[in-house]
Amino acid sequence: MNSSNNSTLFSKRRIAIITGLSIVLMAIAGGYSLGYAFPTLFTSDQVDELKNNVLNDLGLYQVMVVGILVTLILDLVVSYGLYAFFVDDNRKLSLATGILRLVYTLIFGVATFYLIQTLIEEEPSDQTVYRNFQLFEVIWFSGLVIFGVHLIITGVLMNLHRRAPKVLGYLTLVAGVAYIIIHLARLADLNPQYVNVMEKILTLPMVLGELGLAIWLLVKGGKS
Repeated sequence: MNSSNNSTLFSKRRIAIITGLSIVLMAIAGGYSLGYAFPTLFTSDQVDELKNNVLNDLGLYQVMVVGILVTLILDLVVSYGLYAFFVDDNRKLSLATGILRLVYTLIFGVATFYLIQTLIEEEPSDQTVYRNFQLFEVIWFSGLVIFGVHLIITGVLMNLHRRAPKVLGYLTLVAGVAYIIIHLARLADLNPQYVNVMEKILTLPMVLGELGLAIWLLVKGGKS
């Protein structure tokens, strides 16, 4: 009986470490690619210069795409990891959160195709590069709304989990709501200044919720 319990704990511990590490690595890869490289290359108010932006900094563009592809792979790992870790707390909710994150990852993958298309076209025009950037954003933002729902369910699961700090569960819930509000506002094409203010206000819970979950998984997740 003890041997079986130890085996289960070890399995949960390993899942927690892999999932937590994947979230941290994803934050680094995604932060660089989407937080630095993407806004550096894509300046929507300079449509006629987008092609030159890409050609003049092709290395940065390629690194950005590779970073996004790494993020996609890690997202798949996290999709399964969160399901496997929380399945004993609530099978239906853990399955739902895993599937929602998987759907988000697939949508993110479709969006990324348009960035890759810019690379594989021999002579893309400024308008083509701009269209590919825009299509990436619109599809990605749509996926992030689903990602927000995934975070809300993950927050509920954390509150159901006996050993998870309740404050992290609530932060994850708030992060999910923040993702939904911000990206619905962007899809609705609201005033960018208004959206930027919202994002500044909601960034802290978004970051604390996701990274807090990752750190807890790495440090405490699956331990007896």
